[in-house]
Amino acid sequence: VENQFKQIKASLPEEDSIDIFYMERRFTSRWGSFWKYIKAFLGFVKYLGRDYDIVHLHFFYPLIYMVWVYKKFHPNVRTLVTFHGEDVTRMVNDRNKKHLQKIAKVIDFTIPVGSTIASVIKDKLLLKTGMILPVGVNNNVFYYEEGTKKTYDFIWIGSFITRKGIDTVLKAIRELSDKELSFCFCGSGEYLDDLLELKKEFDINIKQNQTQEQLRELLNRSKFFFLMSRNEGFPTATIEAMYCGVPVITSDIPQFKEQVQEGYNGYIVPLNDSEALVKKFKELKNIPNSDYLKLRSGALNSFKELSLQRVCDELIRIYRKLLEV
Repeated sequence: VENQFKQIKASLPEEDSIDIFYMERRFTSRWGSFWKYIKAFLGFVKYLGRDYDIVHLHFFYPLIYMVWVYKKFHPNVRTLVTFHGEDVTRMVNDRNKKHLQKIAKVIDFTIPVGSTIASVIKDKLLLKTGMILPVGVNNNVFYYEEGTKKTYDFIWIGSFITRKGIDTVLKAIRELSDKELSFCFCGSGEYLDDLLELKKEFDINIKQNQTQEQLRELLNRSKFFFLMSRNEGFPTATIEAMYCGVPVITSDIPQFKEQVQEGYNGYIVPLNDSEALVKKFKELKNIPNSDYLKLRSGALNSFKELSLQRVCDELIRIYRKLLEV
C-alpha cells in the first residue's frame, strides 16, 4: 500500500494532491489490538476537517468506520475500498454482517484483490465488484538478477503465524531425514522460538526486518519460494517471487490457485499436509536443471500486467472516472 501511495503521488500532475493515513503494523494481544485501533481512530480525527474528493481505504474492517464517519462530514466524497482478504473473510461473520452491510453502503467502488475475495464480498456484504485489482509489484525493486548463486533451496517470506501455515512447515521440517536442505525464513511472529529451536538441528537462516531490496537479493539467492497459508487475499509475496524468477510452492487454497499453474510457475500441495510438503521438498531438491529453467521461465512470464506502475495507472483512471459521475 505504501508503494501504491508513492507511485500514485509520483504519477499525479502538480495540481493534484494525495495524503496517506496509516497504522503501523504490530503483533499485539487482543487488548493491544483494541487500543491500537482506538489510537488510530483518534489519530484520524484531524482528517475530518480536510475536504477530499476521493477516499481510498485499504482493509475493510474495522477501518470502514473511519470512512463512514468521514462521509457524514463530507457527503460528496467518492469512496473506494480495496479488500485484501482477512478484512472480509475472517472479520465479517454471521454476527456482524447485517450491520456491516448497512455500513458498506458508503462505498462507491469496490476493489477485491482477487476473484475469490470478489465472491466473498458479494456473498457477505452484497456488494458488486468494481474491479478486481491486486496491489501490484514494484518491478523496479523485484526483478531477476542473472548469475546470482543459489544459497537456499527454499525461502519463506511472511509472518510466522498460524494463518500462514508455519506450523505445517515446522512439522514437515521435523520429518525431514535430509539435513542438507537449506531454508531461509524472513518474517516474525509467534512461532519464532520454534524456528530458532529447529535451527539448532537443520540448515535454517532467519532474517527479520528486511528491506524490499534485501528481500529481492534473498529471493534471487533461493531456488523456490514457499507459503502454506490457510487464508489469503491475493498474496503479493508469491508474485514478487515470480518477478525474481523464483518458482513457488503453495497450499491449495483458492487464492493460490488463482496464481499457481502447476508445473509452469510452481506447485501446489494439499492444505495442512506436512507429509505432502516433505515429499515436495525432496522431489525439488533434485529437480533436473532443464526442468528448473522451465519453471523459472514460467515464473518470469507470469503476471507482467501486475506491475505497480500499471496497477497505479488503473487506480488513477478509476479515481477520475468516479469524479465524473
